Amino acid sequence: MVTFFGTRRVSFSVLARILPDLGTGPDSTFFCIHTNLAQSIIDLLYHFFPLTIDELNPKTSLINGEAPFFIECGNFKDALSTIFGDSENAKGNVGFGAEQVILVRNDSAKEEISKYVGNKALVLTILECKGLEFRDVLLCNFFGSCPFKHHWRVLYQFVKKINLVDSKSLISFPSFDEAKHNVLCSELKQLYVAITRTRQRLWICDNIDEVSKPMLEYWEKLSLIEFRCLHDLVAQGMQVASRPDEWRSQGFKLFYEHNYEMARMCFEKAGDTYNEKFVRAANLQALANSISSSSPQIAKNYLNEAADLFEGIGKAEYAAKCFFEMKNYERAGICFFSFLTSLYQEFLSENSGISCRIKLKL
Repeated sequence: MVTFFGTRRVSFSVLARILPDLGTGPDSTFFCIHTNLAQSIIDLLYHFFPLTIDELNPKTSLINGEAPFFIECGNFKDALSTIFGDSENAKGNVGFGAEQVILVRNDSAKEEISKYVGNKALVLTILECKGLEFRDVLLCNFFGSCPFKHHWRVLYQFVKKINLVDSKSLISFPSFDEAKHNVLCSELKQLYVAITRTRQRLWICDNIDEVSKPMLEYWEKLSLIEFRCLHDLVAQGMQVASRPDEWRSQGFKLFYEHNYEMARMCFEKAGDTYNEKFVRAANLQALANSISSSSPQIAKNYLNEAADLFEGIGKAEYAAKCFFEMKNYERAGICFFSFLTSLYQEFLSENSGISCRIKLKL
């Protein structure tokens, strides 16, 4: 009998090779919280796609978070409504804190989820969470948004192999074909990245259907996940308030990852008007650069708006660059001269003592 906690373990360097585009570097906390859940995905990868992974000695962890749980609430939209209320009309500080995040599959899913939660939670794609960790992670509609609806049923082959269920009670499943089911490798890797973003708590919010059932039943048979009905007390327990300095700190982290929209939200929640405007301007500048060839006029409008924001917060050097890219060389020169003037005044202020000593000596 093949047991789940066998000798197959995977190093961080190996994961860095198999997940190069998703940013899973050698972070010591990846295995700290939900080691067993993460390992269950590694076991699937090893079984179905053995060439993508190496076999190493078992690795254990001394740190444990709460048991991950699957939210039972009809569908993910109902769950979001219970947790966050009406994104437009709800009052108070209902929502997630700076160290909590909703993870989704792609930009399309992010846009959809953001409509339900508004500014009450950080929403990132799995790709955007590269290099980031959070106290709590809500993985939302990962299976429901999967474009490959029937591939997950092949997981029952592994469930049968390790004798998690009686073969007589196991429903039918397709035979594994590496060429046909190769996309499952990418899906499992994305799932692995998502569940290893958390330091403490992991919640999964999805529709229970033929897409999600194979993985959920696999985890349930291994006692790796709990199922909880979502009611007000559970929803309240999921929310953790954050101080302004915590929101500001998260804002800088997201800004350095070039996630300007979420960084802007963090600074807004921190009450940091200066950095909120700076990030808005940086976002407009980045958008302009991305469409400068396809939509030059719209790009010019973005740059003009960004320049005004930069000027308004005293960042003349950034405004000068925007005007220069717009080919408005006169405004660029004015802003750059203003920047040099401020530098000169700062120099005189910092060296006023030296100036006085020189005059006295003369």
